[in-house]
Amino acid sequence: MARNPLSVAEQRRINALALADGLRQTNRCSLRVPAGGGIVAAITGMGKSAILARALQVVAPEQVVIHSKSEACGWSSLTQVLYLVIDAPSNGTRGGLLARIAEGLDVLLGTDYSETLRKLRNLDSSLLFITKLLSIHRVGMLAIDENQLENLEESIWQRSFVLFFLGLMNLGIPVLLLGNPLAFSGIEAASQNMRRLSTAGYHKLSPALNSTDVWWAKECVPGFCRFSVCEDVPPIQEIVDATFEVSAGVPGLFGAVWWEAQRIALRRGGEKVTLGLADLLAAFESPRVTEIRSIAQQILGNSKIRPYLDIPPEAKIGPERDSKASCNNEGGIVTDGTKNQKESLDPIRAMKSKLERQALAKERAAAKRREKADYLSPDDIRAYEQKMEAFAGLDGMQEPLLAGAKRASPKAR
Repeated sequence: MARNPLSVAEQRRINALALADGLRQTNRCSLRVPAGGGIVAAITGMGKSAILARALQVVAPEQVVIHSKSEACGWSSLTQVLYLVIDAPSNGTRGGLLARIAEGLDVLLGTDYSETLRKLRNLDSSLLFITKLLSIHRVGMLAIDENQLENLEESIWQRSFVLFFLGLMNLGIPVLLLGNPLAFSGIEAASQNMRRLSTAGYHKLSPALNSTDVWWAKECVPGFCRFSVCEDVPPIQEIVDATFEVSAGVPGLFGAVWWEAQRIALRRGGEKVTLGLADLLAAFESPRVTEIRSIAQQILGNSKIRPYLDIPPEAKIGPERDSKASCNNEGGIVTDGTKNQKESLDPIRAMKSKLERQALAKERAAAKRREKADYLSPDDIRAYEQKMEAFAGLDGMQEPLLAGAKRASPKAR
């Protein structure tokens, strides 16, 4: 309603913004119509993007609305974008964010805003240009997905991003951020950020604590199982109990197991496709699921090390989590001590620890190779030397081979 293009006051405000030739003019009180924002934070597989897409489909079935000529409103036509969803820039730069917004509008509207943006050499001009586009098209909400530790929290432009979001909200454009919980640590440190970006709620999606969690056992898993290409499937409770240690209460992980089990059942053939618990167990060993199992084990707290740094410690251990080793506080996590918890929450320290472990493993492997070399027989040593001579003789052979194949040299290519 605040962005209603038929509102006379809104028309005047947008016209004033369209005529602004500097960022300072966009801060005038006459242009301020403060809007709110929100955050959806969750680890991978919790369905952030799917929830957003489905909610927007329900609230605004038509993303783009074209208003025809209106004498009262003073336009020949107006293309309104009810919402715009983009991914955060992978390089974590301000220019990358502005380019994503322009590209998103171009995809929806068939415009060439991206080309105009490229011609602007001044960052302030680019910011003003994108702000005008979002306002002129009456964008009802800007949703930025795929915010991660690397492209937001650790970006040197993080503060600039936040100020840009606050500026858009001051001009009446709501902003919704979606991503990994680690991406929002810096934003949480400022009360103004949290007040403005929690107007629509700071939603933290967490995995099911155990296999009896109501939303998991009574809603999520039964919902998945409704969509099956098999004629017979086990009872829902048996599926829940059999898969929790591999799904860890994460919808995206359960989905991968469920689809793989159906694939196995279909390939078995026969007149009737029956999916049994044996198919679920076979799915656990599938190449499509083996890595998912390691993710689930870290969430459950069963891993002795933390191979995945984008899974915060608080996402994996809960007082009621149904895990065989939930009391095995790996990674230095002590539920009664705040010091070790803070240390484990530091992703940089975790990365350094991982690199140190890898270096130590390489040193041990090299020591084993040296020890093995001490026991090589003279024949083994001669064979090894012959192999090295053969490899050394290949030097300079690449160009003749390329010439024989009628291909240009690497330098020419």
